Amino acid sequence: MPIETIMTQVAVIQATIAGVKIAYDNPPHNLNVFPCFVNFMGPAEVNYTPSRRETKHTIKMQLYVSKQILPEAEKVLRPFIDLTLDKFGQNLQLNASCAYSMVRSYEPGVLTYGNTQYIGISFDLLAVEHESISFNV
Repeated sequence: MPIETIMTQVAVIQATIAGVKIAYDNPPHNLNVFPCFVNFMGPAEVNYTPSRRETKHTIKMQLYVSKQILPEAEKVLRPFIDLTLDKFGQNLQLNASCAYSMVRSYEPGVLTYGNTQYIGISFDLLAVEHESISFNV
């Protein structure tokens, strides 16, 4: 499936995480509703065999929890780590949009969007896509 489909399905899954108000597959102009996920394409690695192309996409999943950088905001943030890991662990093929996926890392802390700082979590999701190909020689 194309990366557009994968990105859409990532947002669909995020929207089902308890407590998440909205998930964007494309970055919005500004953030007004919290908690929310905003997704960005990261680097990709492409490998070829004689009959297949394998693309390993990195998707930067940014969860913005609060506009206020306070200890209380961090307490709200903590449960979203396991909620997100569990939800993506239950749907490794991202609604049949890729061969497999996995959250490779996460980092809680201060995230910047536009010129504003938020408390949140940055997750790196690996989504692997296989496509059959034939080479014309």
